[in-house]
Parts: sequence; structure tokens; C-alpha cells
Amino acid sequence: MMNGKVKKLALAVGVALGGVSMVPTAQAVSAAQDNIGQALIFPYYTVNSGWMSLFGVTNTSANIVAVKVRFREAYNSRDVLDFNVILSPHDVWTGWVAETANGPTIFSEDTTCTVGTITSSGVPFPSPTSYVGSAVDGGPTTVARMNEGYVEMIMMGAADPTSSTTLPTTALARGAIHSTTTGVPPGCDALVNAFQDTAKLSQLRSEFSVPMANLNPLSGTFSLVNGGEGYSAAGKPVALANFFSSDATACGTNNTFGVCNLITLQLSQAAAGDFYRSWHEPSLSAANTAGARLATTGTGLGAEPSIAGTGVNLTGAPAVSFALAHTNVINEWTRRTNPAAGWTTASDWVVTFPTKNFYVDNKPSTEFAGRAAGRANIATALPAVTTAPTPFAQFFVDTVNTPDVTTRGQSCDSISIALYNREEAMATGGGFSPGGTPQLCYEANVLTFAGSNILNSAIPASVDSLSGTFGWMNIGFSPASGLPAVGFSITSRDDTNSALLSEAGLVEHSYVAPTTLP
Repeated sequence: MMNGKVKKLALAVGVALGGVSMVPTAQAVSAAQDNIGQALIFPYYTVNSGWMSLFGVTNTSANIVAVKVRFREAYNSRDVLDFNVILSPHDVWTGWVAETANGPTIFSEDTTCTVGTITSSGVPFPSPTSYVGSAVDGGPTTVARMNEGYVEMIMMGAADPTSSTTLPTTALARGAIHSTTTGVPPGCDALVNAFQDTAKLSQLRSEFSVPMANLNPLSGTFSLVNGGEGYSAAGKPVALANFFSSDATACGTNNTFGVCNLITLQLSQAAAGDFYRSWHEPSLSAANTAGARLATTGTGLGAEPSIAGTGVNLTGAPAVSFALAHTNVINEWTRRTNPAAGWTTASDWVVTFPTKNFYVDNKPSTEFAGRAAGRANIATALPAVTTAPTPFAQFFVDTVNTPDVTTRGQSCDSISIALYNREEAMATGGGFSPGGTPQLCYEANVLTFAGSNILNSAIPASVDSLSGTFGWMNIGFSPASGLPAVGFSITSRDDTNSALLSEAGLVEHSYVAPTTLP
């Protein structure tokens, strides 16, 4: 049941965006309050030290929907694995990643059509490509760099399998529909071949041509599981609604990327120029609508939500950044380390900046960089960058301020921390152990409390503990415009008196939105 504040907030959003209903009607990318949209951001995956990460994506529509799935490593968001999923009407695809002797490996027992093929036996992530050789960025160059990061799933296009006017021209797309007798899509092989054939690109774009305005079919789930510890924690990805908009006119004759849909092929580097589009797009920089977010009156925490702010001049990565911008991240923590008392507890936080690489990864000569020169040919909106990657503070790879290339291996943003225990004691200032200015230096950051690190992250930032065993924390970002962030807290509980009682829970962060517009 909606409370009064939520009702007031929903109405304000609808009015401010030009509608009179309880939901926004104008086309503007925003974090969906109902968890259904066109793009899904899963804040974290890991295969470190016994952890597995499970993912599911559901097509809630009666259309056939093509989805790009992309795994990005935690340091600099370089793409380490991507593939396409072709969801039939009302379909669900599930898969998981785990560590094997070959490094991170993806598995699926699902019969849904994917490009490339994923089996229950597992397919190892490709050998490192995007951050080695000429693509080095100062971060690690080993396979282990792919062990943690985050995942994005972006709708590329939709095909109507029932309309008499489209039925003759959707032969490839209809091949993704599961057989009623075998459960297997009979035309998957043809789809796989088509998505790897430049001669088929025009046909694919014509088939997946259902107008995408107000079409938000994707819902998702994820779980972090550690069987050895007995932990399983589930959450929902952040869903971006109205990420891309097209109408019947746009889908009539133009087969250019980003006009009717976001269909791209799935090619190898051997495909030369076509590889750039295949590798990069669609990405979170492919949004063609303005960003929208909820704004608040006043300047204090918990101020009354009142209007919707819209970045009317923004598209691409800046629009998504605007929609996800927060000035504060808030959640709880627990750290109980006395086994004699029974329960022991630990918390880790994940704070991920899913658009950061479009600002800080400035190495145009490298096709794998967030700001690769090849993107200039992909009609995608990148942030303007001069001497600083505003709103972020520091380049990961800097070719702007130095005549050569500066590869730092990190890109740090100072934050403020207010740490409380449940008796209202408070600690401020450094916060991070062993002292100094607290910073978040990666695209996907893991914060631990008194060295908890239950996620076994390779890049943990440890927050000093307070007296007591439970509390909450408020992270503040220094730009007045905020930083685009998503994430959650994961907590483990173990009963030292019984080896059978171990559990984990996941809670999404709470946020405070900026009070100003660009």
C-alpha cells in the first residue's frame, strides 16, 4: 500500500514530466520504481574464493526481445565478456558465473537462444584482451582481474511474432520462440549465424523494429552464493526505464544504429571496423532520451520529495549519469566478532559507478577504452571532457593533461563518511583504515568494516569500526551534482554454536538525490 509521501512523489514526477498520471509519460531515462525497464544494471558479480554469481532476466512482454549482456571488470569497467540473449515472449534466461581452473567461467542450463552459445559445462571468459598489450591502463593484467565487477543488460530491439504485417519479415526473430514439444528454439542456429554476419545486419534491424517508445519489458534478479560458507543473498538490479525511444516513423525505413533500435552484431576483432560497434554497443552511452530523477526540496537528509528534475539537454552516458546521481549513500552495517557470544556477523558494501569509464578512461587510441576514438563512428553521446572528468575527479587513463599517457591503475574520488553505531555514537573524518582521506578508486568498489571482506574482494577499502556491533553509515560525495552510483550491503551471520546456521542477506542502498539541476 502506498503511503502519502510515495503517492505525492509519484504524482509530482508525472506532472513534472508532462503527464497527468501517477507515472512519468514523457520519454526520459530514469531508475524505474517498479524494477522493470529497458536496461538492467547488476551492481556486482564475483567468483572470488568460492563465490558464484547467478543472474536472471525476464521478458515480461509478448514480443521477442534481443538483449546485450556485458560483464565489466571492477577496476576500469573494461568489457571482459559480452554476448546476446534472444528472449522469446514471456521468456526467462538464467545463468551463473563461477571460478574454474580456466578462470571465470559462465554456465547456463537454459535453452533460450544466446549468441555465443553457453552450456551447462561452462564457457571460460575469453583470455584477457581489453586491458593487456596496447590496451594497458595501469591496472592488473592477469586473468584474476576478471574475477569481480558488474553486469549490464541492455535491450537492443523487439520483434512482434504475431502481427500479420510483420510475420513474413520476422523469420529470423521467430526462430527464438521455444518449441512446444522440445522446449528448444528451432531457429537459434540461424540467429547465431545472422548475428555474426555483416550481410544480415540490415535484416536483423528490420525484424526487431517494434517501436521502443514506452516499451519497458525487462526485469531481473541476481544472487551471490558461497556454498562452502552457506551464504546465499539475492537482490534486484537497477532497472532503467525509457532508456531508448523510437516510434513507427523511425522504424519505417532507416536501418541505422540508434534510430529504430540498438541492434548490433556479435563479432570478433577480425571483423575490423565492424568490431568497434559490436564490442561497444549498445552500452549505457546509447541512451537517446533525457535523464530524469527525483529531486527534493531543502538541503537536509530526508527532505520531502517534491518534483522531478530532468536533464533536458542530456543524452547518452550523461543522461544515465543524471538519472543515477546521488549526493549520499546510506545503509546499515554489522560487525560482531565474539564467537563466545553466539552469532558472529560481518558486512560489506558495494558502491558501483556504472558510467564512470565514459568519463575517466581517456585513451582514444585503444578500442577497448571507455573513450575510444572508434566511438566517434557509433553515434553515441559521451560526456564532454576537458582537463578533468567532471563529475569525477581523476582520470584512470589520462591523455589530456600530459603529452604521453598516464595510466594510474585507479581513479579516486574523495568521499565523506559519517559512521554511527546503534547507540548513536558517531565517527567522522578518515574512516578508512589505516587512516587518511577516504576515497573510492574503482568502478565497482567493495567497502569492508574492520576488515570483514566476506566477498573476498581483491580491492577492498576497510572502514574503521566503532564500539558496538551494529549501526549505519552515510557516504557523502563531494560534487554538488552527485555521482552516478548503484549498490547494496551484504551481511553474513554465523552461529558458532551450530555449524548448520549460516546465512547472508542483501539490502539495496538508500540514496539522497542532488537538489540542483545541471
